[in-house]
Amino acid sequence: MAIVIYGSPRSRTMRVLWMASELELAFRHIPHEHDSPALKTPGFLELNPAGSVPTLVDDGFALSESLAINLYLSKKYGSGTLYPLSPEDEASAIRWSLFAQGHLEPWIQQDLILADLIDAIGPLGDDMVYRSLGVLNRALTGSVWLLGDAFSVADLNVAGVLSPSRRRNLDLSRFDRVATWLDACYARPAAIACRKLLD
Repeated sequence: MAIVIYGSPRSRTMRVLWMASELELAFRHIPHEHDSPALKTPGFLELNPAGSVPTLVDDGFALSESLAINLYLSKKYGSGTLYPLSPEDEASAIRWSLFAQGHLEPWIQQDLILADLIDAIGPLGDDMVYRSLGVLNRALTGSVWLLGDAFSVADLNVAGVLSPSRRRNLDLSRFDRVATWLDACYARPAAIACRKLLD
């Protein structure tokens, strides 16, 4: 097995590093920053035409987009544990990943390139994120995890979008189940180990 993960842990690559750690995979980590000239070289652009991180290479198969990478890794190396077996739960894991990317991340991301746009959106963005947090809070009623009794790729992908640095900017006082769930996600040994890469 030859797995390479490109990207700084201070980027969305953190989600992929967390997944690889949950799966106890052996991998090589190349911590390119988002603006590294290496990302625009012909060799890297063959792996990821967008020239961005994270990028995964697994035995010659290249894939970008953090949540897609996590779905792939968990299905290939964690089927039945982090990746659900039933088609219904598989669809739910994909749905929660798309929910996180479409309904949460646009309003809470801290990308400098989008700072002016996020400021211009103003309170509308807050309305969107808190509405989505309400959906998540209701989904966690009566369950510790998004797909039932066990932590899964659905939890990791959504919690990855609601990272501790982003959480600090959110008022979760009305979303007690989300707060408890995030605490449980980030208390996992793999999450703790990966967060230490930021020190």
